[in-house]
Amino acid sequence: MRIGIVIGTGHGMDGTTGSLVRELLDRIGAHVDQVRTEIVGTDDLGLGPSCPACLACMTAGEQACPNYDRTAAARRLLDDSDLVVFATPVHSFHVSASMKRFVDHFAYLIHRPAHLGKPAVLLSTAAGAGHDAALGYLKTAVRRWGFHTVAQLGVNGPGLRKPAYRAKVDAALDEIAGTAVEAVTSGTEPTPTTADLIGFRVARLLVRNTTENGPVDEAYWRERGWFDAEWFTDTKVPFVANKIAALVEGRIRAGIEKGSADPYRG
Repeated sequence: MRIGIVIGTGHGMDGTTGSLVRELLDRIGAHVDQVRTEIVGTDDLGLGPSCPACLACMTAGEQACPNYDRTAAARRLLDDSDLVVFATPVHSFHVSASMKRFVDHFAYLIHRPAHLGKPAVLLSTAAGAGHDAALGYLKTAVRRWGFHTVAQLGVNGPGLRKPAYRAKVDAALDEIAGTAVEAVTSGTEPTPTTADLIGFRVARLLVRNTTENGPVDEAYWRERGWFDAEWFTDTKVPFVANKIAALVEGRIRAGIEKGSADPYRG
């Protein structure tokens, strides 16, 4: 099994987050004869203070990104792995800054998902709270890239010194390892949810409305037949969820055409 690790901390595999990843890998190794791992540290990619937001990856293709060469190792990892583990410390109730930069530099995958059906595991560590925001953000982001999250775990670092909490983390890691292996070996893609189907339709709408400025996206979708599909793959789409997604799409389309969409006010 080929496992890719994207770890969002300058401590790499030596800190609390890296230790949690290693513990998961050890447990996966107990289920699989051979495990090959590849690790990319987001701090080591040299992506600069932030994504330049030039949109070149959207309009001209990912190779037009000024940091394209710096993300080469990460692209190979995402492409070649059977399972990808995304791990981040929680910084100020969110993912680390370098993990956020990493996600931003793969924004084109929101328009051109390339990892459909591939399982992901999400891990976070914190001295306090924030796992919900950090893991929730990662789950949403990688889902738009095509990944489906099969398990997630947020761990309180100081709590690991307490036997009762440590036992709960160990039990969770045991369960996650089995789930991850099953996800890879079965190759089963989960049924798309209502949110997934809405995301598909909104992405399709955006690609259709920006063909003049985004011919790369249009060609990608047209080549795969997605303009005439109900989902990215042949997985059966739930009838009711699809109808709800269609209604939402219609309202969004009308709002865009009439300019009547409301600004966000919380």
